[in-house]
Amino acid sequence: MALRSKQDYIGSISALNTELYAYGKQVNDLWDHPCFRPAMEAIGMVYELSEHDGDKGFYTAHSPFIDGTVNRFLHIHQNQEDLRNRFRLSRFLVHKHGACIGARCVGTGALNSLFATTYDMDQGLGTDYHRRLISFIKYVQENDLAVSGAMMDVKGNRKMSPHQQADPDLYLHIVEKREDGIVVRGAKASISGAAIANEIVVLPCTALKAEEVSYAVSFAVPSDAPGVLHIAEAPAPNMRRLVGEEMDYGNAKYGVHGSTHVIFDDVFVPRERVFMCGEYTYAGSLVSHFANLQRLNTSSCKAGHRDLLIGAAAVAADDNGIGNARHISEKLTDLYFQSEMSFGCALASIYTGEKTRSGVFMPDPLYINIAKLQGVNAIWEGNYIVADIAGGLVCTSPTAADLKHEKIGVLLNKYLKGSDKTSTENRIRMLRLIEYLTGQGSVVPIESTHGAGSPQAQKIIIQQSLMKKIEKFKTDAKIMAGIEK
Repeated sequence: MALRSKQDYIGSISALNTELYAYGKQVNDLWDHPCFRPAMEAIGMVYELSEHDGDKGFYTAHSPFIDGTVNRFLHIHQNQEDLRNRFRLSRFLVHKHGACIGARCVGTGALNSLFATTYDMDQGLGTDYHRRLISFIKYVQENDLAVSGAMMDVKGNRKMSPHQQADPDLYLHIVEKREDGIVVRGAKASISGAAIANEIVVLPCTALKAEEVSYAVSFAVPSDAPGVLHIAEAPAPNMRRLVGEEMDYGNAKYGVHGSTHVIFDDVFVPRERVFMCGEYTYAGSLVSHFANLQRLNTSSCKAGHRDLLIGAAAVAADDNGIGNARHISEKLTDLYFQSEMSFGCALASIYTGEKTRSGVFMPDPLYINIAKLQGVNAIWEGNYIVADIAGGLVCTSPTAADLKHEKIGVLLNKYLKGSDKTSTENRIRMLRLIEYLTGQGSVVPIESTHGAGSPQAQKIIIQQSLMKKIEKFKTDAKIMAGIEK
């Protein structure tokens, strides 16, 4: 099958029998729902671009598994160039949609991390998970499916490991093993694009102990599999999509990522779609591979968000009549510096990355964790800088309906006007975009902080790397100072 079109994708999601709830009501048509259509538009744009990639090899790649062209989001990274192109793609696409396309992006990390881990399991244990995974990869590549990754368990009491929880379902686990498959129960929280994907690939979210074999499970199911329930996220800007107009959205056409909390209510998974089933000693390496890949992609897409933020802040400064002020240039330069430092560290992780035994190419863990941590800092620092530049109207602007009102519209257009070079409407449109990008009522900074792991997770990896080198650093310093051992 050739690469799918945007309409093919939309049609395939519309044909699903997904059990989805939003704002307390069941959603029967995702494409017509104001909170899901924008996110589907972003995924659809990726399909459009990929369909017309030709032989350029940016949106697409050659797959050795089907000996044909596949979407890059479904590709297994064979070498450094593959990983670099995947990394560059995220930043580029954010410039186009300003959103998060978890129904494609996260699937890449899930497939590649499983590729490395199932190979190691088969080599060490004599299992056949790698063969099963390759069969699944061929299936999604041949049909150009949107694949979402589901890692984050709800976790319950975070002081307790999975087997210590008062409720065993707070981490997804196996409740029954059958000859033809397994039955699983639990929930995955804040899963990007799960309801607007064709398939969901599930991974454990932490290293596991011997008492936790039932939690060591990985598999793939269609997003509308019996027993899979989706409950939509409800960030404040989504309410405007229900009651407001296009001008009020900030990002006029595209949406953030259409996340849902995914409940697995005794879901049956066929044996051929199970990629880990109790092999708890491999859960840690699977989580590590996935986290590193997602931190790489996050470092890229958040650089794209910051590019948009710099542009929006510069326009807002022009609208305020101070675009040429020296302090504005200095603030934008600082934001750009913070952003590119994160992007550069992520790029370094590719150049110092290595192939696993399976043949999949992975980023260097140290540099990618530094990149992700720096990227989070750049997001929050950038929000402060841009709020300073744009002013209080970012969170106090009126709605489109107010501007059109027979009486107050005239007054608002008069008193909220900035520079003579722009209209009041366009000034407010840009402020709404800044509101969207900085997270005034949005999910962008929170998702940037916790997506692919919280800052503390990156600090742990960096600290572990330092502890391996600290004695050598101390010895070198003593020698330099002329101190004898």
